[in-house]
Amino acid sequence: MNADNRPDVDEARENDLLGALPSDDFNRLLPDLERAILPPFEKLYDFEDELTHLYFPNKNTVVSTLCRTDEQVNVEVALCGSEGVVGLSAIFGMRTSPYQNLVQVAGMGTRLPMESAIREFKRGGAFQELLLSFTDSLLIQTSQTALCNRIHSDEERLARWVLLSGDRIARNQLPLPRELLAKMLGRNHSGVSIAASSLQRAGLISYNGAELAIVDRERLETVACSCYWIVKRHASKVFDR
Repeated sequence: MNADNRPDVDEARENDLLGALPSDDFNRLLPDLERAILPPFEKLYDFEDELTHLYFPNKNTVVSTLCRTDEQVNVEVALCGSEGVVGLSAIFGMRTSPYQNLVQVAGMGTRLPMESAIREFKRGGAFQELLLSFTDSLLIQTSQTALCNRIHSDEERLARWVLLSGDRIARNQLPLPRELLAKMLGRNHSGVSIAASSLQRAGLISYNGAELAIVDRERLETVACSCYWIVKRHASKVFDR
């Protein structure tokens, strides 16, 4: 590997999973870790792509996980930032991605070749424990998203999604084209426009069709459905070890 492409320790440990590894475990992975630039709306994996690396986003970076129907409609089912990792399906035996993983908020990250990741996972220990714990959190998030899409209003779901995204970055602005927002909520353009307009009129967000900003987070939290708090609570347990 080119030494210039290797992250330094502090950079790699910006990801909470890598940061939680004991020194011996982390140092064993360090020679195989690669710095990864995650551009806006980059597809880290598209549907059926070969799973070659685990991606560990750094702070202020958000990656969406999307599913699709036979009619080629893509809908977000989960998102992760520096608390998580992308590409886990290969750890559990899948060769290709069942999802599309789309960079929602651009930033940096670290990636680990899948061969190295699987080898370390099979050793047991902290790396395995952390990945399994995050997988459990991810399953809860996808399950809660399914429930949320079924029973909650567009305004509640949009508030939940904005807050979950906002929790992962240090600023209030999210780059968010209308087409991407529709995928996040599983709605057509008119549906998401109505929901965004409702929250904007209430003074909770501002949205210009390209960028969304949180204006009043405290009040936005009162609008968000309980799914936001359930997902957030379970995500915090990943590191309760």
